[in-house]
Amino acid sequence: MMLQALIAYAERKNLGDAYFEPSGVRWAISVDQNGRLVSPLIQLTESSDKKKPRPQRKLRPKSDPDFVSHGRSYFLCDSLARSVFFVDDEANLEKRRVNQTYFVELIREASKNCPKESKRLSTLASFLANEGEIEKLHKLLKDEKASETDNAIFFVEGFNFLDSPEIKAFWEQRCKKTQNEIQSEEAVCLATGKLGPICRTTGFIKGLKEDTKLISFNKECPAFESFDLQQAANAAVSADAELKFRSALDFLINKSREQKLGCSGVYYVHWTRQDQPFDPTNLLADADTEAIAHLLTSAKEGRRYLFDDADAYYAASLSSNGPRLVVRDWLVSTAPIVKANVARWFEDLCIVTPDGQDPKCEFSLWELLGSIIPRKNTGKPDWDKLPAQMASETFFSAIRGDPDAALGYPLPLSILGMALRRQLVEFRGTESKFDPKLNPARIALIKAYLIRSPNRKETDTMTSKLDPESKDPAYLCGALFAVIGRLQLLALGKVGASIADRTYGGVATRPATTLGPIFTKLPPYVKKANARFPGCGTNRQKEIEDLCCRIEALGGIRQTLGLEEQGRFALGYYCRLAQYRTDRAEAEAAEKAAKLEDEQSN
Repeated sequence: MMLQALIAYAERKNLGDAYFEPSGVRWAISVDQNGRLVSPLIQLTESSDKKKPRPQRKLRPKSDPDFVSHGRSYFLCDSLARSVFFVDDEANLEKRRVNQTYFVELIREASKNCPKESKRLSTLASFLANEGEIEKLHKLLKDEKASETDNAIFFVEGFNFLDSPEIKAFWEQRCKKTQNEIQSEEAVCLATGKLGPICRTTGFIKGLKEDTKLISFNKECPAFESFDLQQAANAAVSADAELKFRSALDFLINKSREQKLGCSGVYYVHWTRQDQPFDPTNLLADADTEAIAHLLTSAKEGRRYLFDDADAYYAASLSSNGPRLVVRDWLVSTAPIVKANVARWFEDLCIVTPDGQDPKCEFSLWELLGSIIPRKNTGKPDWDKLPAQMASETFFSAIRGDPDAALGYPLPLSILGMALRRQLVEFRGTESKFDPKLNPARIALIKAYLIRSPNRKETDTMTSKLDPESKDPAYLCGALFAVIGRLQLLALGKVGASIADRTYGGVATRPATTLGPIFTKLPPYVKKANARFPGCGTNRQKEIEDLCCRIEALGGIRQTLGLEEQGRFALGYYCRLAQYRTDRAEAEAAEKAAKLEDEQSN
């Protein structure tokens, strides 16, 4: 099913040219009629406004990367390392000389078969064989801080060989002559069901971190030679079908990279059977506020938005395992269902902001996942610490499910565990001006997990704002701990290590045994708070008494809390503190208290 959908996509997008392919080109190297280098070099970029402009996309002659990696090169357009043996590591110099020799041989072969362009091609070949000119070129490239992986094209007297119809015709004829080298006997193609010549080997999918293949067999392993089948004949596909689904995957992976739908070597590709004006799955990456608002409004009011019909929808998560491509997950659905699922996803994420203002749901997938993993010294998430399968499961939880079902598609339990673990250890070093335990993206993810949990009960509280009528003991316990923390702040000011800093982990997991000693410190806190902010200490005491009575009516403070109860504890703690910030008097008192010096050790 996946191969057929990819082939249909390639045919619709006119992908899969057997002879030419788009590639990013950074440099244009000019040569005069005498084979001398013309300076300066021309840098080809798509936009000069960006700090790191992307190279221009050019249509270059196509070659199988498998052949290129074995001492060969592309024709007329290749990396600086292979075309002019410009290398950073001298140890690779001889290897790249072999590539460059093949690069020059291709040009000389074209010169013999292209009479109109023969002179210019010979001039270029002479330039590439002139060590003195190549040395000058290397100096210019170093001055421009070029990379050996940058692709380059060549001009002779201002003439671009890639624009020549004669050279294009030569390359097509050459490819046709060598096409039989990658085909073996006839068989039924698994992708099309047609009988015909099949591939002996398949090409690389170049969009991932390393070159990979969707169909790959170890030719030296007897297990893959049953029934006299050799190499890719074990999974027979025609050359045309293989080219199309490979080109579709390359295109979709590059598109996913541009949309920033990928991390840790995993990319999420998605497409529809027909062209659509907009895809809601993109919102998972960019979390556009206006687009999400339109999506949620249309879903609630039953209006059509983004999709006009029940078009088929496909999505897959891809990564590499050595030379082989791994399909981690695969979805076949319809566009309206995916639209409804994405709308529900953002509704489930909706959470009040730390300052107590209107609830927010515009969290990108990477903002959510980045909130549950450690950070590097630079402050950026360490994506190597995120399990690849967890990212895949989260992505598909957002787009998968039945819109008529009461719950969205469940999130993995491991994601709740990682979120709570970060909740326990990330007390300091946050970029937010608020307490790191109040990271809204992490709390939103915890809330989404709880809402989608198959174990949820009617009494479980998972609201976007503080629920004053909650009958959830864990939620109320979190709110109680938030009130105690606020009372300490009003009484002592901003101390070096607050109650929350030192005991949050204990209260969130073993509330009964941890809160007992804390309660003994409350009377002096109340007295001190009233002395500094008249009435504030008494108000906090009343809140604590009310919450304790409500918890007692529900069976008392629990000895231990399970994972989902810890999640609701975190939600209650977060929402209670956010609610305080909506009260101007409370906010002013807390601000003044935070500026007070630590007058009393605790």
